Amino acid sequence: MAAPMVKGISVFVGSETGLLKGINVLKAEWTNLNENLDKSKEVVSLCWKDETETEVCMGLKNKNVISWNVRTRSFTETVSLGTEESKLRGVKILNGNYVSCVDTGLVRLWSNGGVNTEINAGKDVFAFDQNPIEKNIFATGGKENELKIWDVESSEKLKFTAKNVRNDWLDLRVPVWVTSAKFIPMSEKILTTTGHHQVRMYDMKAQRRPILDMSFDEYPITASSLCPRNENQIVVGNTIGKMAILDVRKGRLVQVFKGFAGAIRAIEHHSTLPVIVSCGLDRYLHVHSVEDKSHQKIYLKSRLTSLLLKKSWEEKKETDDDDEDVVVKTEVLSDEEVNEDEIWGNMEVVQTKTKKKEKRELDIKKKSKRKHTDEQSIVKTVKNKKRKKIING
Repeated sequence: MAAPMVKGISVFVGSETGLLKGINVLKAEWTNLNENLDKSKEVVSLCWKDETETEVCMGLKNKNVISWNVRTRSFTETVSLGTEESKLRGVKILNGNYVSCVDTGLVRLWSNGGVNTEINAGKDVFAFDQNPIEKNIFATGGKENELKIWDVESSEKLKFTAKNVRNDWLDLRVPVWVTSAKFIPMSEKILTTTGHHQVRMYDMKAQRRPILDMSFDEYPITASSLCPRNENQIVVGNTIGKMAILDVRKGRLVQVFKGFAGAIRAIEHHSTLPVIVSCGLDRYLHVHSVEDKSHQKIYLKSRLTSLLLKKSWEEKKETDDDDEDVVVKTEVLSDEEVNEDEIWGNMEVVQTKTKKKEKRELDIKKKSKRKHTDEQSIVKTVKNKKRKKIING
């Protein structure tokens, strides 16, 4: 089935099968921008090449980075960031150069096709983020790998190492599993989430242990995004599809969002609009409004892993020349996806207990009504017979 031609793309989404999808949220239209179907090319990271938002950089699981030009609507370059056996965790841009991080803990600054700086951040890395103001500052963390802050351009590379929280009420060590880290702009504070459903705030100037700590639900937190209007609030999502805004300072829920049917893999709170965009394994792009709590869902057919937002979602007039550059792509499902969709499509609808109970009560009412009608008919017949006997003497 041919995907529609899409103009005014406001959101880019990556999938497990290597597909890059462009979505116009205002018109609820989308298209595939490439035709890759290979799980080794899973899109794990999306970022802008520069502030002009004209080039999207796709970090793939196999450590390749592919750039897609928004204006020419074509792929411009493919760069390999390492050949060792490891999985890419993220790719960021520093002064036009790539900074990559793999799960084995190697953080590398690439320049002129080679490695300019290499840092060992420890094994089992899950979290990798860049300071939005001081772009040479990066955060890493993972399984039994505490939060660390690095300066990839300084000789004193390690700036901060977090310390584990105190033992629990049974005097047992609390396990470490950092899943995401977010720098709070214009401050020395960092918000992290864990695979043990905790949200923590660190202040590098205050102490190594977290200054604030709270829990969310009972499942691993897999994605997070800062709230631009309040530095103490963060949007989090977990492995069972629960998403909420948390106020870490007050230690409470601010707002809960519904409509998910699978693990959440990526969340982004728009920098200027009051909307939160998220995606995950349920194959939907979710757009939640913070103000009126409205919810928009766009089905994208593939299991989704990452997303990237444009700052402006306004419609722009495009010339006829732009239309000639647009190539309509087709959606080709892998065997796994086809079989899964067929299974779900052929499944028999099973009535719940509530439906069965309602049907049973309705049948009882019908039988009771029919019985009452029959009794009235019998009484009427008997009365008529008695009346006839009296008349006939």
